[in-house]
Amino acid sequence: TRKLGLTNRDLPRFRIYTSNQAHSSAEKTAIALGIGEENVIRVQSDEEFRMDVGSLGKTIAQDQQRGFQPMAVVATVGTTSAASVDPIPEIAKICREQKIWLHIDGAYGGGFAMLPEYRWISGGWGMADSIVINPHKTLFVPLDFSVLYVRDLERLRRVFTLVPEYLRGDTVEAEKNYMDYGIQLGRRFRALKAWVIWRSLGRAGIVARLREQIRLANLLTHVIKTDNPETIEARQSVRSRFELAAPVSMGVVCFRWVGSARRGVPTNEEQLDKLNSELVERINASGRAYLTQTTLRGRTVMRIGFGNVLTTEEHLREAWQLIRETADALSPA
Repeated sequence: TRKLGLTNRDLPRFRIYTSNQAHSSAEKTAIALGIGEENVIRVQSDEEFRMDVGSLGKTIAQDQQRGFQPMAVVATVGTTSAASVDPIPEIAKICREQKIWLHIDGAYGGGFAMLPEYRWISGGWGMADSIVINPHKTLFVPLDFSVLYVRDLERLRRVFTLVPEYLRGDTVEAEKNYMDYGIQLGRRFRALKAWVIWRSLGRAGIVARLREQIRLANLLTHVIKTDNPETIEARQSVRSRFELAAPVSMGVVCFRWVGSARRGVPTNEEQLDKLNSELVERINASGRAYLTQTTLRGRTVMRIGFGNVLTTEEHLREAWQLIRETADALSPA
């Protein structure tokens, strides 16, 4: 492939597999490689938005019967919408049996492995062929800063080494030249900003800030749950009602406005989708808080991600009050 490329050759169509909750970077990779985004197969996820291992194995087997060549599986630690964690040990077993490259996308969630109570998310990492973590997402380094771990670094060198005459004077055989391990020739000194941040905060400081993100996410989870009293009498005194849309394990909370106890909010799910989208748009337009939206199980949900070291509990309570007030304003009289 390095010499002749993929075109006009008698090669099978390669496939990349990832969950339906994974980041769109899988498709971008397929486009850049010339494989085509249609050959990125989105595998079903389970009730907790993790890749369904049974569906993965079945999909791979079906593709092999149809003449496709499984190329790679992308497992995620901290999916984009709900921050769920794929069952990597089980996925790795399939990849080993089928001799498929296993890449772990830990861009968001990988940093939480620093916490002793989150070591479980690193299960199966030792069986991966490559892992990526973005310290600019959860480890407080300014954009952009990504870390790539590769089981066999020599593979990258064999693919990317290309030294024309005009660069030979800049290379020394005994030294590692990073132009030999990727597309980019020159590189910025990205490591400096990471060194400064981590030296300043220290391991204890990083751990404390990660735990604060999780604490705020759990606090918001509690607020959402307690906004939905169990009894009819209690609900009559509460105007807007919300529900969690996904389990909360890291610093991301997905929730949905599902109606109002005092006013006639439509029960039609499609209408509620539109109202949830409008709620997000109104809040963001106010400039007082910022939410994102995503789709889970075919429904529009709101999403809050905690990552700014300056975010406090007071900010959270102010944002929640704004959310409730905006929901009330959207409720038809």
